[in-house]
Amino acid sequence: MTEVQTEKMLFSNPFGEVTDKRVIYYRKKGWFSGGSREDIPLKHVTSIRIETSRNIFVGIILILVGLALLIYVIGILPLALGIILVWGSPNVVVTTASGDFEPMKGFPWDLKSAEAFVKALRSQLFKE
Repeated sequence: MTEVQTEKMLFSNPFGEVTDKRVIYYRKKGWFSGGSREDIPLKHVTSIRIETSRNIFVGIILILVGLALLIYVIGILPLALGIILVWGSPNVVVTTASGDFEPMKGFPWDLKSAEAFVKALRSQLFKE
């Protein structure tokens, strides 16, 4: 007789899901792309990290262009995009035993969700 073991969902948010047996995340997730779903057993995950990527040079140029064009309404777009680029985006990187890693990128306001996903996965990996 086979024993059926159920999986317990421990955490879920837009960056992924953590169960007691595996992690489900969205490989190559970007600002406007959902990425592809990846299911990996916890024993195959070697590390997880969160980074913040900023594009300060392009962001400052866009802010300056936006300020110059602010007298016209179209200056709002480059100004907003420049602020977002300087603010920075959270990147969550899950590394597997085979050495594969694909960053998942979120909007700047997704930082708390990214940190929560990393914390949940770390607590399962290292039983904190």
